[in-house]
Amino acid sequence: MANKRDDICEAALHLFVEKGIASTTTREIAASASTAEGNIYRYFRGKDHLADQIFEICAGRFHRALQEAAGLSSDPSARFSAIVSAVFEFAEAEPDSFRFVLMAHNTCELNPTVSAETALPRDVFIDVVKAGVASGQFYPLDPLLVTGWVVGMAQKAILFMSAGRIEATGAQVKADTIDGALRLVSRT
Repeated sequence: MANKRDDICEAALHLFVEKGIASTTTREIAASASTAEGNIYRYFRGKDHLADQIFEICAGRFHRALQEAAGLSSDPSARFSAIVSAVFEFAEAEPDSFRFVLMAHNTCELNPTVSAETALPRDVFIDVVKAGVASGQFYPLDPLLVTGWVVGMAQKAILFMSAGRIEATGAQVKADTIDGALRLVSRT
């Protein structure tokens, strides 16, 4: 059973994704979590601290999903394909978490003060790209730039699918995105 802190985080996550952090009030969060507004301050210093905590939770979930996918192979190309696939799977399994992490990276509204210990999804991509470059399978591209390109590709594909703008199946869109991402980085 979830506790009140978890209820607040879940309510805030949904509202932040739907309305944005700046447009969401603590009163709305409390109402959505079926709690008193003062309980938010029992667990968090304020709305910004709550947003930072939610970012760390969501980023950690996303990181674990990518890390698990990357661990299925030692071959950089297979690992790269697996983590691109995992982006789609995470977006489907945890749409609010996915959207919130991307919002953190794509807007100035959320600028979390992430601790050095926070596991970030991009770290998995960077490690896999570095391994691919070191093995000679990938072009010597900046790993962070590649991460941005590939996550951007996946994000747009997911957005187009959810808006009904793509007639292909989800499996085909995922396969095409993986193929495009591999073509972007692969020397072979």
